[in-house]
Amino acid sequence: MSRGLTLAVLAAGRSARFGRPKTLEPVGPNGEVLFEYAICDAVRAGCGKVVFVTSADWNDQLMSRAAERAGGAVPVDSVIQSLDDLPGGASPPAGRAKPWGTGHAVLALRNEIDEPFLVVNADDFYGPRAIESFGRRASELLVRGDESHFLAAYQLHRTGVSRTSGVNRGILTAGPDSTLEGIDEVYDVRETDAGLVGHDGEGRARTLAPDCPCSMNLWAFQPSIFGLLEAAFTEFHANLDDPLANEFLLSEVVGDLIGQGSATVRLLPMTQHTAGLTYPGDLPPVASTLEECVEAGDYPANLGDWFADRASRRPA
Repeated sequence: MSRGLTLAVLAAGRSARFGRPKTLEPVGPNGEVLFEYAICDAVRAGCGKVVFVTSADWNDQLMSRAAERAGGAVPVDSVIQSLDDLPGGASPPAGRAKPWGTGHAVLALRNEIDEPFLVVNADDFYGPRAIESFGRRASELLVRGDESHFLAAYQLHRTGVSRTSGVNRGILTAGPDSTLEGIDEVYDVRETDAGLVGHDGEGRARTLAPDCPCSMNLWAFQPSIFGLLEAAFTEFHANLDDPLANEFLLSEVVGDLIGQGSATVRLLPMTQHTAGLTYPGDLPPVASTLEECVEAGDYPANLGDWFADRASRRPA
């Protein structure tokens, strides 16, 4: 692969609804955490390194786990998403504790990555070998010289929507040649007797088709995204409506960049079912999903052994 990919894992969230660090929650048959399945897929896709975006509170613990388990198979590093990482040396608003959001998390990678890279959430499982499949397809297009960015497009009903707890989803509008025309954030999406429903940012009800395409935050970016994000974040920070709560969300800023004609994003359709950790009640279904993937042969029963075997075959 002439333009090797890096895997960027977003792991700086506060896990407020889960109640403890869900990025370190054991869910696999031998105590694996979700990001280890992402690294496994990424290594299979040819990724040459892994960079985590973490918080200062959990960086040491998370990196100790990642280095111990996967560090021999692929180089592993981290950057800390800091409230102080602001344009022009500005100071964060007094009383601000909330991270600046997923767009800012990706921007935090700008001094660590100068090659095309994948972005995943540390607390999501994207489906059996999904990151591998997506990474390989994106790499093939990058090798051919396509300067677009890429986004995995999942069918909404395959993304863990349930009756018991709502989820937020970025609903995608596709244009010619599978280009992305827009991302519409819909909140509290859940199953009801009337179908899949949620509401928009103004509180208006939305009814959604089960097979409508949506984002699960699985991206392949060109390094050119950093300059675009930096300019957009500077504008965002200069126009805060609520300094303690406003977030610089990746889906929203990329949608804005598309609308301005500053970025082109191509959609790569996905057929897998996803699973993720938001609430403690998500643990049993996620564990069951992973067990089924192991039984189907998509992953080894013990990822620690798989990483160790990879490490033993790496050139010295």
